[in-house]
Amino acid sequence: MKRSIKFKMLGIFILIFIVLVANSIWAITNFNRLSDSIENIMYSNYRSIEAAQNMTVAIERQDSAELAYMFGDNSTTTKIFQENEVEFLKWLSRAQDNITEPGEKEIIEKINKIYIEYLNEYDELISIQENQGIEEARTYYYNQILPTFEKTKTECRNLQNLNQDGMIIRKDRAHKISKGATFSTSFVSLTTILVGLIFAFYLTNNIVKPIYNLKDKIKKISEGDYSQQLDITSDNEIGELAREFNIMSEKLKTYELLNIKKLMKEKQKAEAIVESISDGIIVTDENNRLLLVNRAAEKSLCIREKNVLGKHFLEVIKREEIFEIIDKFKNLENINDHKKYIDITTNVDEKIKHYRINAKPIKDRDGDSVGVVTLMQDITKLKEIDQMKSDFVSTVSHEFRTPLTSISMAVGLMLDKIPGTINKDQEELLNAVKEDNERLKNLVSDLLDLSRLESGKVHMDIELNDIGKIVDYAAKPFHMQAKDKNISINIDIKEALPKVKADFNKISWVLTNLIGNALRYTPRDGTGKIEIMAKETTNKILVSVSDNGKGIPEDYQDKVFSKFVQVKDENGDSSGGTGLGLAISKEIINAHGGEIWVNSKIGEGSTFYFTLYIGV
Repeated sequence: MKRSIKFKMLGIFILIFIVLVANSIWAITNFNRLSDSIENIMYSNYRSIEAAQNMTVAIERQDSAELAYMFGDNSTTTKIFQENEVEFLKWLSRAQDNITEPGEKEIIEKINKIYIEYLNEYDELISIQENQGIEEARTYYYNQILPTFEKTKTECRNLQNLNQDGMIIRKDRAHKISKGATFSTSFVSLTTILVGLIFAFYLTNNIVKPIYNLKDKIKKISEGDYSQQLDITSDNEIGELAREFNIMSEKLKTYELLNIKKLMKEKQKAEAIVESISDGIIVTDENNRLLLVNRAAEKSLCIREKNVLGKHFLEVIKREEIFEIIDKFKNLENINDHKKYIDITTNVDEKIKHYRINAKPIKDRDGDSVGVVTLMQDITKLKEIDQMKSDFVSTVSHEFRTPLTSISMAVGLMLDKIPGTINKDQEELLNAVKEDNERLKNLVSDLLDLSRLESGKVHMDIELNDIGKIVDYAAKPFHMQAKDKNISINIDIKEALPKVKADFNKISWVLTNLIGNALRYTPRDGTGKIEIMAKETTNKILVSVSDNGKGIPEDYQDKVFSKFVQVKDENGDSSGGTGLGLAISKEIINAHGGEIWVNSKIGEGSTFYFTLYIGV
């Protein structure tokens, strides 16, 4: 009799286990079928697509080498052409070994035939340039080689498209398998659930009822009443549980006082740890009342913890910039989205100190906000180092201006042929020097602008302005560029928006920089679009510039507003700018009292936001 419950439950669990195993085997079988289908898609067509793409890259490099051959170093370009010839033939061979689609063999044979013609025509080009001159070689290139080059690329695209279409067909087949697997697995799962419910109902009516009394006693124990005891009326497992419960209740009485002592000791230990931290720590509750202030925070804010505990933050700490962060972050639904840093300046011991404020909400098990922990990190030394770096950059930039101007004038005079005539090669070299000189001048100009902004020496002509007019003015130069690149620019701004307090030219510069960046990273295949919006928020206007480009990696999103930071593409290359545009934009917006940030997802695009105060 003592083990009857165990045997009953063992039998039930065995039945449930058998049903679950059958369900698992059926699900695994379906998933294996689906996995095989997906693997066929990738293995059958991916290699051919990769081969087509790499053949295209190889022949494009060969074409570039041909052009360079007619204008530059013959030995280098010939080597590049031959290296990419080997590369093209390697990928052509892989494509020939991976024929999986109807018509693929004919396309590969056609690519092979046209490519042989292309190589022969290259040899003919070399012969013409050596014997008849560069003009005849150029004519032969444009009339003969370029069409063959385009035909080869076209056939490579045909090979790629053929295999992509094959992947779509196999994808549809995998989709059908997936739907069948979903239906059958759902049916078996429902059957398993039904069986489980039947067994659960049996357990509830035959086994669980004796436990109800135990539950009530445990509830009282959890409320602190350790005098609870159970009546032992049976000799089975439930009876054993009752005896153990009674023993536990007696021991809890003994341990209650000991636990209280341990808790007090741990509390003292935690307080000691918080006090030993060199950075300031402030803890507030859901009503913004102070719960904890460590010694570092006391010193930074010139307060005493014993005088401020239990009081509202603003009642005892007159720092609205800190309070705004605390009050904002305590209600965030996703604690991973709370990151926000600002710098504040305090006068401690007659010295200016800089702090970085980082607030983090405290959530209970139900996800409700119960307070905020605020960290005040002393970054005074970092600020001093950054100022030294800015001063150095400003000084060097000023020193660069004079020699760069001299170089620009000298190159201009030589290009105008004032000192004397120059040949075509010399003219190309001088133009290259001129372009690099202009790039350096732009970099120096950006550095000086950033230095003046950081030092507060740039005058802001802040007036009441119509944000719509600022946006139209900034976007106007880009409409033609966008049209040429097959990109649409949409402006969505209501006419009734209140005016903002802004420097018209400076905010136009910020928008110009954001729109230019969006154009640079937006696709040009007809799907690219840029959207500029402005809407009213609490005493501010929120402006956004969105694109549907490739997006910014998460690692870069916190860094893009730093100096000299440029987002790199999948090849590790940057866009070629100075990396100062967003840093200057941030300084301009900060000078207006606003904020600027970015939200981005890889493959979906980026949205840059900034705020301006509404004029009164």
